[in-house]
Amino acid sequence: MAFKSFRNFMEDAVRRYYSSERALKDFFTAPQLDRAFGEALAEFFSQHLSEFEKPSLVELGAGTGILARDILNYYRENYPELFKNIRYYIYEFSPSLIEKQRKVLSEFENVEWVSELPKVEGVIFSNEFFDALPVHVVKEGKELYVDENGNEVWLSLENERVKEFLKRMGYENLNQVVEVCLDCIDMLKRISESLVSGYHVVIDYGYTSEEISRFPEGTVLAYKEHKVVKDFLKEAGNADITAHVNFSALMEYGKDFGLETILFQSQRDFLMHIPTFLNELEKLSWEETPEGIERMSRLKTMLVSMGDKFKVLLQRKSS
Repeated sequence: MAFKSFRNFMEDAVRRYYSSERALKDFFTAPQLDRAFGEALAEFFSQHLSEFEKPSLVELGAGTGILARDILNYYRENYPELFKNIRYYIYEFSPSLIEKQRKVLSEFENVEWVSELPKVEGVIFSNEFFDALPVHVVKEGKELYVDENGNEVWLSLENERVKEFLKRMGYENLNQVVEVCLDCIDMLKRISESLVSGYHVVIDYGYTSEEISRFPEGTVLAYKEHKVVKDFLKEAGNADITAHVNFSALMEYGKDFGLETILFQSQRDFLMHIPTFLNELEKLSWEETPEGIERMSRLKTMLVSMGDKFKVLLQRKSS
């Protein structure tokens, strides 16, 4: 019987899912909640983009294109000079999502879709991108595989890169499931090579090494129709399979590629330090219209239910 590592199984399942019409129907992201998220990011990025004469923004996995639209609209209205000079790249592999993005962003002439990361000065960022990258699942010297019938099989851990990761991160003796995202490390390397000079921003749900014990059975989950799917091995390609991001690993391995961590905080703290977002909160707190009350509820979702679960990592690459 043939066995496939869970890492390869997840890669295949995620690629099939995001290439299907189901993509993005089983969950919602912060940009879909309200434009205030994109406007807050745009304001935050503007401080860093102003360092460059011809700045670029590169978004990894742009979903439906809503976040790009909100960012570019904000610059057009508030930073016309930046809007005139900026180049917005979208790194995306899903043909169906690219088609949606092109429709949403059809009014903007400064957007370009790429299959390889270009050399840029500016900011490379992602919102819920790294959680979709495939992970090796290991426990006590064994690695998870999947047989041709979709059943779990634990085999001896042989992957030397995975072993090196466990040793470097101090996870060798943990008596629990550990997820190892070598693809995340490889992506970091590509991001660093793409950045001539600038910043890398990751927004995602995840944990640090200090918090890993909170997940004794690991963090791999699948979502379908906004609900967690228990038997996701059988739903491969029909559900969104994800794993929490190990931010300690991104910070540790980022050092290898010249990516210096300069900020790491919860999404709540991040948003509450951005004047644009605070002003929107203040304005909506006085709103008594149904639309205003609904928007206030959505902003609270970003701060409360998503506020601690999601983290924001900012890394700097110097030329």
